[in-house]
Amino acid sequence: MKINLNRLQGYFNEMTKVGATKNGGVSRLALSSTDKEARDLLIKWLKEADLEVRIDDVGNIYGRKEGTDPNADPIVIGSHLDSIEDGGLYDGVLGIISGLEVIQTLSDLSITTRRPIEIGNFTNEEGVRFESLMGGSGVLSNDYDLNSIYGEKDSNGKTFLSELDRIGYLGRKENRLKAAEAFIELHIEQGPILDSEKIPIGVVEGILGFTWLTVTITGETNTSGPTPMYLRKDALTSVSKMIVEIEKLASKIGERSITTVGVVEVKPGQVNSIPGEVKFTVDIRDEDPVKQKAGVQMIKDCIRTIAEKDKVNFNIEEKKTFEPVNFSPRVIDALVESANELGYSSKMMISGAGHISTYMNNFCPTAMIFVPSIGGLSHLPSEKTEWDDIEKGVSVLLNAVLKLAEVQKDVQKVN
Repeated sequence: MKINLNRLQGYFNEMTKVGATKNGGVSRLALSSTDKEARDLLIKWLKEADLEVRIDDVGNIYGRKEGTDPNADPIVIGSHLDSIEDGGLYDGVLGIISGLEVIQTLSDLSITTRRPIEIGNFTNEEGVRFESLMGGSGVLSNDYDLNSIYGEKDSNGKTFLSELDRIGYLGRKENRLKAAEAFIELHIEQGPILDSEKIPIGVVEGILGFTWLTVTITGETNTSGPTPMYLRKDALTSVSKMIVEIEKLASKIGERSITTVGVVEVKPGQVNSIPGEVKFTVDIRDEDPVKQKAGVQMIKDCIRTIAEKDKVNFNIEEKKTFEPVNFSPRVIDALVESANELGYSSKMMISGAGHISTYMNNFCPTAMIFVPSIGGLSHLPSEKTEWDDIEKGVSVLLNAVLKLAEVQKDVQKVN
């Protein structure tokens, strides 16, 4: 049997109209009116597929296809519908519609499973409008406090709770997912590896941990013209040295280590003024928690050394830390076996970015499927994945779900 690619493309094309931008991207910030429109469309599809729909107290949406065993924990497939401002068309959405297509294919062929199968759309994955990244899945896994999430405010002072209620998606706590046998998220890679190596399937073993630092360097602001070079305490000059060294440190921390300076704010920010204060961020990532922790200390030591030599003051705040995530070997094996049985080449991978699976891994056995991102582009209107690769990814997902949900009769493998 095969998935219905035309139906899958139909879901995709209809959803990309929601929040469409003039640049060819989408804007569906969490709990916005366009997020509501996307949610409404998803629920329409879930009901058309005869799924039981429920909404929990953080706005997560679930669509459930029952199995033959009412006491069995479900296999859950899902991702997110929210986006960044003017984001890409494929990010998150593929993980939702692929789950819907799996269930539709099983229904088309009257295939029953012992375990239920659920589709999940999890609230505020992007963390753009409201601060807590992956908030919906984080509440489910008890990594976030619900009341803290409710109290978060956007740039206009509107709270998460008030906006969740406004769009009509404030559900009930008893509707939360109680348990799951496994969670699988199909997602674009958001990097260049699969595309450059011409491999259609990435089987994701885990997610890099990260630490975010905010660093403030304080020198002396003065007028540029009258102040000779040898008497300056230029905070930006010192920061420039730090940025160069931070990039070099990545290779010393570990083979998969990544260091990024993403934001630099300069004060007073005038053409004729010596910068007296510079604030910048550092993102340190690694798959090994020991190396990650050691890398953070190496960067702190680097900043301290340069600041002391240049006689400027420094302050380092550790804003957020996520431990590296290791996915379930059992679920990974199901994905690898499915790709092999279908004759698709695959690659074991570590994700450099966080996903819904970050927190779902704390809730139940989890793994991910990556499909190639052309040119490694992501979070842009130019983000793209070939439909041939998407079809392969969803076929692997379907076969893995058949294994994990325990089919009640013999079926041919998907190809």
